[in-house]
Amino acid sequence: MNKLNIGFFSAHNYLDRNAFSGTLYRMYTSLHSLPINLINLGNPQDPKELGISSKIWQKVNRLFIKQEFFKKSIARRFNQVIKEQLQDDCINAIVAPVACQEMQSLKTDIPIIYVSDVTHKLLVETYNLENNQHHEQCESSAILRAKKLVYSSQWAANSAIKDYGASPEKIEIIPFGANIDTIPDAQRILDKCSSSRCRLLFMGRDWERKGGKLAFDTLTSLLDMGVDAELLVLGCYPPLEYTHERLKVIPNLNKNISEEREQFNNLLLESHFLIFPTRADCSPIVICEANASGIPVITTDVGGIPSIIKNGKNGFMLSLSASGQDYAQLIQANFSDPKQYQHLVRVSRAEYEVRLNWQKWAEHMFDLLIAL
Repeated sequence: MNKLNIGFFSAHNYLDRNAFSGTLYRMYTSLHSLPINLINLGNPQDPKELGISSKIWQKVNRLFIKQEFFKKSIARRFNQVIKEQLQDDCINAIVAPVACQEMQSLKTDIPIIYVSDVTHKLLVETYNLENNQHHEQCESSAILRAKKLVYSSQWAANSAIKDYGASPEKIEIIPFGANIDTIPDAQRILDKCSSSRCRLLFMGRDWERKGGKLAFDTLTSLLDMGVDAELLVLGCYPPLEYTHERLKVIPNLNKNISEEREQFNNLLLESHFLIFPTRADCSPIVICEANASGIPVITTDVGGIPSIIKNGKNGFMLSLSASGQDYAQLIQANFSDPKQYQHLVRVSRAEYEVRLNWQKWAEHMFDLLIAL
């Protein structure tokens, strides 16, 4: 049997570990491990091979991306590239992750698998955005046109059915994986279980939306309860009023730089809980990354998170009304019992190995591609 020729379609630079939080890069590389011929569609560029002029042009694109002239110019160039590629390559199917707008330029009868973690309607409702009629039409068209719809959560799938009339028969729910290169040895993740200090990790670029205040309140509540605790904030600067000797901040780590990737991996290994009291989210990859290092996650019951977290196994979901004191009591109850905490670590890692990794995602995608 000949290998399938599968096109990977996105206007994002999916060879960049930082683009779309690294998710497109992981999808692309995981599909590359399958017995298929993966064909690059669009114009992806390896960041390590970009010249100075290309990097400057990318910065100009990002700076002016909202300007109509630049949007139309980029779209015309992208559409021309795609048109030429579809003429040159014999493609059996196309995987189009988060590409509902780009799909408007796909003039082809090749079956398309549209992949996403949210619908436009959910995006508007979740993040309190102004509805964009053009984006709404693109979403509706992509859902109607796709041969298969792959969502990372039941939450997103339900919206496709209810809000866009998608047929349940063409929907598959496949959780996303962890955007990390090196998965620690299963035995090594247990080393932190012997530590007496409870290390909390908070990751996110948006302090307010990700629940940074609650994370800080959890730290101070734990200390008030007599728990030896510290909090590491990774990915943003907290507002100036949030200062404490047990609070450490690392505003940014670039995963395209090997030394900073290694630092990120080590920080995960040292952490006991990911405290993630997000106010609004879709399918946070950070949960999968935490579980890969055996970190149970304390989070909220919002968006697509119930498709990732199994309460009491790889973490806990609290209501949006929960306080820092509520988070602290839950953490104290589970960390003070060494056997209970070690059990959480083991089960969190097991959930990663069974469900929350990109290899499992790719294997499910391969089954869909064969069926098509």
